[in-house]
Amino acid sequence: PDKKVIFIAIGFETTIPLTSVIVKKAYNEKINNFYIFNTHKLIPEALELLLLDKEVKIDAFLCPGHVSAIIGSKPYGFISKDYHIPCVISGFEPMDILESIGMTAKQVKEGRSEVEIQYKRVVREEGNPTAVKSMYEVFDRSDSVWRGLGNIPVSGLKLKYKFLRFDARTSFPVKKINSREPAGCECGNVLKG
Repeated sequence: PDKKVIFIAIGFETTIPLTSVIVKKAYNEKINNFYIFNTHKLIPEALELLLLDKEVKIDAFLCPGHVSAIIGSKPYGFISKDYHIPCVISGFEPMDILESIGMTAKQVKEGRSEVEIQYKRVVREEGNPTAVKSMYEVFDRSDSVWRGLGNIPVSGLKLKYKFLRFDARTSFPVKKINSREPAGCECGNVLKG
């Protein structure tokens, strides 16, 4: 209790439920020396930014299976509905990726744009509702800066008011640093293909 502990909360929808459970447990047990440094990001909003970028030509998306195990397939619906781009939620094994590429190629060939799940052994259409509920019990959506992409509206999360005492950024007086992209950083270019 005499030492302060800061948990670095990084990652996408795959890791956010764990962070939310930890924060709720710390809250319920009245732990006063625990904080999180939150940098969680949300995938669908970043995908939309890529679709809106006039320099990027996207024919189809292979969506991440582990993220989709949490959020399901519905959050990608706007991609096929609004942008007419095929989406396949893929696993990570070589055969998963090959099958997913085949599924997207088939959609393109047939002139379809749907969200399909290749990774059915892990991903359900509704995802994991318990995990998603836990996320939004602790966090609200917020704007977030992505390396190489800049600020993306509502693509990040911030602690709800009830849990603000666990926020390392507000609990410790740290001088804001205006950071720049590291020299040679290709994150944005990799994400843009």
